[in-house]
Amino acid sequence: MLPTLKHSKIDELDALTITSPDYTATVLLQGAQLIHFSTRTGPDNWLWVSDKAEYKVGDSVRGGVPICWPVFGQFEANPQQVKDSFADCRFDLKQHGFARNQIFDVDLFNPLHVNRRLDHFSSLTLSLPKLEDFHPKLGLQVKFLFSSYSFSIALTTTNHSDETVHFSQALHTYLPTGDIEQTTIKGLDQVSYSDALDNWITKTQQGEVTFSEGVDRIYHAAPALIVVEPRASLPQIASKGSNSTVIWNPWHTKAHEISQFGAEDYKKMLCVETANAHLDTVSLTPGESHELSVEIMHLAFF
Repeated sequence: MLPTLKHSKIDELDALTITSPDYTATVLLQGAQLIHFSTRTGPDNWLWVSDKAEYKVGDSVRGGVPICWPVFGQFEANPQQVKDSFADCRFDLKQHGFARNQIFDVDLFNPLHVNRRLDHFSSLTLSLPKLEDFHPKLGLQVKFLFSSYSFSIALTTTNHSDETVHFSQALHTYLPTGDIEQTTIKGLDQVSYSDALDNWITKTQQGEVTFSEGVDRIYHAAPALIVVEPRASLPQIASKGSNSTVIWNPWHTKAHEISQFGAEDYKKMLCVETANAHLDTVSLTPGESHELSVEIMHLAFF
């Protein structure tokens, strides 16, 4: 049976659900935000979504994979060339850009997509509508691939203006964990990072990433593949078009400051974000495109 696409409403937000015998995925049209993916034999949701999440027009949902674009983090913390590129932008860029609050158009749903390895996927392509008076003129397309053992998200940014544009971005992936204090991330040993909780001092990772306090780090020149442990419930993450990886958990010290976030939520989640952020930005000449992508594969299938 081929996968099917169903339109629905979650409170105020329009949603698309793809259902096949082997997997189910739900994407919100606001922000092109994936909020659910599950397979027949895997966990109920490969992504973490807060129990306090609100599905309201204009507000990004806390969980899933929000898209940070065309700037990551606080606008003023971005390099000057990024701030110069968006100096005349009329949209709110104060925190993580504005794509996550926009309604995307549906370009294409392909229920059967076969790659060169003869793996079977369904694909969903969304795009940001042309926005009046958006300067600089950038296009954004989001393509999802879903299969029985993985999902991927690819952001393609195209520069339609007549000048070079500098921007930052991230796929802000929320992952579930049974116990954050027993969770580790492998693959970042000896990678340098900027510590946002310590005046952006550059440090070097020693061994695995562990969690015993708040973590907010941008790893530079990060490897394309990292693994989140324990393997029984969490995935391996492959990135392309990304030179930085953001690791974030607010801990109890910051949990109360976060909207749509419970006081104990920090114990059950972590963010591993595929990004071009902080010192790592993207420059596009007129007519040029850039693709940022993440693929999440469940280790139970390997």
